[in-house]
Amino acid sequence: MNKLEILQKKAKAIVDNVSDDPKGRYQLRYEFYKKYGDPFAKGNDGLGNSELAFIEWEIKRGTLNPMDSDHPGSLWWRKVNSHFLYVATLAQLIKESGEAFLDLPVPVNFWLQYIDTPNECSWYRAHNSSIISGYAVADKLAYKETIYEQYFMNIVLYRLLFAQSMVEGVSFGILGKLFANPRGCAVAIITEVSAFYPDHYPMSKKDIKYVTHRARNFMGLIEDIFDKVLILPHLDRLYTEAAKWNSSPVVLNYAKNNKPTYPITEI
Repeated sequence: MNKLEILQKKAKAIVDNVSDDPKGRYQLRYEFYKKYGDPFAKGNDGLGNSELAFIEWEIKRGTLNPMDSDHPGSLWWRKVNSHFLYVATLAQLIKESGEAFLDLPVPVNFWLQYIDTPNECSWYRAHNSSIISGYAVADKLAYKETIYEQYFMNIVLYRLLFAQSMVEGVSFGILGKLFANPRGCAVAIITEVSAFYPDHYPMSKKDIKYVTHRARNFMGLIEDIFDKVLILPHLDRLYTEAAKWNSSPVVLNYAKNNKPTYPITEI
């Protein structure tokens, strides 16, 4: 077994150890950001804020629960999260080993770049390439979810890539960069809004109305403007740019004619 294989095995063991412990998954990332959340950050302004807030929402919703619990989690959400944890943990182990390896997975290389140069852009490229890779790894599991959950997977992805477009300077200029900054509290706030991110797994009837843009109220209108006006008319372009930013051409398979297609075409 070569040095890289040893580190890969260690990373897998670390992730497997927290597989059925949602709070352990969170803690693994919390400890990562204590080391690599930006040494120049003040107080709670580290670059891990958005990611940690999203994991807290996943825990609250129950998608990361053990499959044998009274409230089973989601095979798909657990897989995407586990893959994310693995590539980031592997990058950390490689960095701390002092070794250098060729032909590493794209997300691992992006995490190594982030560790060396922590900033908003390097964080998004590490984070989003990991998520896109996770979607590819978990695609077969997506079909085990309800059609509404599948559609919501698309919503999560295109909102995340839209946020990255703000930091990359494509959308809304300086205001976009401020809003989408992973140091900020935007994710913590928006994941508390059930119209944008459902509280229940599986989804309630109310959740489904919001996810399918069929809610006829003020929050439904805000959601419609955000998704249908700001993002969806430009989805093909967004995914084309995201494929370049994140060196992840697979994401081009997840949109066609400005409609999301992962892993379905429509509902």
